[in-house]
Amino acid sequence: MIRVPTISVRHNWRKSTNSSGLYGISIRVYLSGEAPRLYPIKLPAKVSTEQWQGKENHWVKNNHPFFFEINCKIAETINKLNDLVKRFYAQNKPVTFYAIDKELMFRGERNILNDYFKNYIRRPPETVRLDDVTWEKYNACLLHLNNFQSRISFSEIDETLIARFKNYLSNLKGRKGKMDPATIKSYWDKLKVVLTYAAKKDHFLDPIEIERYFEEIKVSVPKKKEGQHLEIEEVQRLRKLVFEEKDFSLQRDRDLFLFQVYTGLYYNDLQILRKDQLFNDIEQGDYIIGERDKNNNPTIIPLFKFPYAAEIIEKYRDKNPENPLLFRKKLFIEVQAYNRNLKLLARQSGIVRKMSNKTGRHTNAQMWIRYGAERPVLSKMMGHEKEQTTENYYKVGLREVIEGTKKIDFARIDI
Repeated sequence: MIRVPTISVRHNWRKSTNSSGLYGISIRVYLSGEAPRLYPIKLPAKVSTEQWQGKENHWVKNNHPFFFEINCKIAETINKLNDLVKRFYAQNKPVTFYAIDKELMFRGERNILNDYFKNYIRRPPETVRLDDVTWEKYNACLLHLNNFQSRISFSEIDETLIARFKNYLSNLKGRKGKMDPATIKSYWDKLKVVLTYAAKKDHFLDPIEIERYFEEIKVSVPKKKEGQHLEIEEVQRLRKLVFEEKDFSLQRDRDLFLFQVYTGLYYNDLQILRKDQLFNDIEQGDYIIGERDKNNNPTIIPLFKFPYAAEIIEKYRDKNPENPLLFRKKLFIEVQAYNRNLKLLARQSGIVRKMSNKTGRHTNAQMWIRYGAERPVLSKMMGHEKEQTTENYYKVGLREVIEGTKKIDFARIDI
């Protein structure tokens, strides 16, 4: 038996009195087994007891200057709730206060994808944790969607519309001619996330159909070229750079980048790395047990393999005992500015290949692979989620990481 909410309209629900004699109006929603909640209606003007009659569709008497607007607003809110109940009932899903809250705080038209997408960004699902850069991509995707078609109702969405949007993206101009396929794929994935959520959680679409659309209409990305990582000699050159006092920001970002190379962590991961994630093994030395910001997957990182890592930690550690974060917050800058500094560092080191925040992680993985780290051990160190990424479905702990990397000596090559 699906819970159907009981909806009623309340005037001055507190039964209070004030000097003006004017009070607000709320929608009362009751779900079986839970305390009722009240949702205030935004009114152009409050209503007195003499102006209130409480009859359906005629809640406010016509002696109120805004009776028509208020009655329409109440009816509109009730209709929103009834539409929500119908959608959930059709999918045999229980109505929750979370769904009601989201419905009533929605800005725009609920059945328009563009408005839905905007609200998804404004009030993301509770389980979604993304960095600012990823949210910027969602915003960019929405911008292109609006330019493609400013009002797309959910009833219009089919494989033809999806294909048209793909063609639209494919014809957009990028920095070097047409937009990069990887950028298009990024937008494509964001659209799929929002449509899938609209289908599975809010029941505007059939989840099976959405899956079919994106299965039939794909955005292909050419395989990455070799050279996403740095070679050992290039890491050595970075490590040996000498800086003047005025170049503190470059030295700082060189060190943070090297720490990325040592740990395989992204720049965002460094910003949330906590002191309680740093451990010391009596036999080996420092190591990290934590999780990646991107997917919360556990990771074990053997810092003891990189002697300079301990120097970086000591140099930039936050000494405030009340701050749980390992590194000082003021060290970090916007990732775009960080990437610009990495380009300057590459130039100073004579590195011709492109360097960015992601290069550190790629370099870390490539070094371990090249020097013989076992696949499940590497997977654990990288915090990968899917088996296809590095076949990460093995039980691997600290001892396995030590055993799987014992033949590798990065200290010997001075990086």
